Amino acid sequence: MSITSNDSSLTLACPVDEALMAHLKRYLSQYGITEFFYGITTRLQPQSPHQFRKLYRRRPSEMNRAAYTVASSSDILQFRSRYLQHFASQDKAYFNRHPMGLSVWDDPDEKTRTGSQLVRLMSDYGLRSRGVWHLPSSYSPNWLAVFVFFSDLSRDQLLQNLSVEQKETELRLSLYSSLLSERHIAKLNPITNFNCISERSLMILKLTAFGHSSAELAAQLSLTESGVNYHLDRLKQLFNARNRTHLIGLAYRYGLIDGDGHNQGSEVEESV
Repeated sequence: MSITSNDSSLTLACPVDEALMAHLKRYLSQYGITEFFYGITTRLQPQSPHQFRKLYRRRPSEMNRAAYTVASSSDILQFRSRYLQHFASQDKAYFNRHPMGLSVWDDPDEKTRTGSQLVRLMSDYGLRSRGVWHLPSSYSPNWLAVFVFFSDLSRDQLLQNLSVEQKETELRLSLYSSLLSERHIAKLNPITNFNCISERSLMILKLTAFGHSSAELAAQLSLTESGVNYHLDRLKQLFNARNRTHLIGLAYRYGLIDGDGHNQGSEVEESV
């Protein structure tokens, strides 16, 4: 079943194939993971240049503006929103420099007011412990694929469960990550997911990639030809593209011009 929310302010869940979601939930449950969400974010220190500086700040308020994520339930979407809005800015675990791979977060400090409130919030959603698993993204060396997971187990028990076959688990999560990103990169890529370019600029970029000239786009979009060229020149600056051909190539590489993968096969059990 696709997860939807009646709260329009919440980040939306990608419509993940039911078999894939069921298989992923079943796999994670053996470690005691009861809820999770998945997305693509950016490295704090980029390895190659582009000008989307807001992607590197990763402030809670900006992360909460993500249009889409992959989520195990509507409840975890609500928890995510409340956590990012009210608690993340004061949560030491959120700002720690977590390594690639597994990181089971420290419990909130119940001696502090915010920490005790966060513990109560987690309890309201049946959660006791949490962590992240950072994985590389094939779309850009600057991006990270991230599973944020939760459990009703204690932190120590969750860490013990995940440490037993950590390398094997990471390989399996990497495969799930590849499947999810391939099918939903048009929604999950950080550039459009965090609204780094306007809808009009994205439309001009897509139509240019499909072979339309600036004159044709000007007529279709009620712009002047110089207005179309302004959007394309600005995009070249943002992407550090040498020319329009390079710009279009980067747009495909980053998943800005792609489908959502609804027509891809769903032979989940065999592939995972």
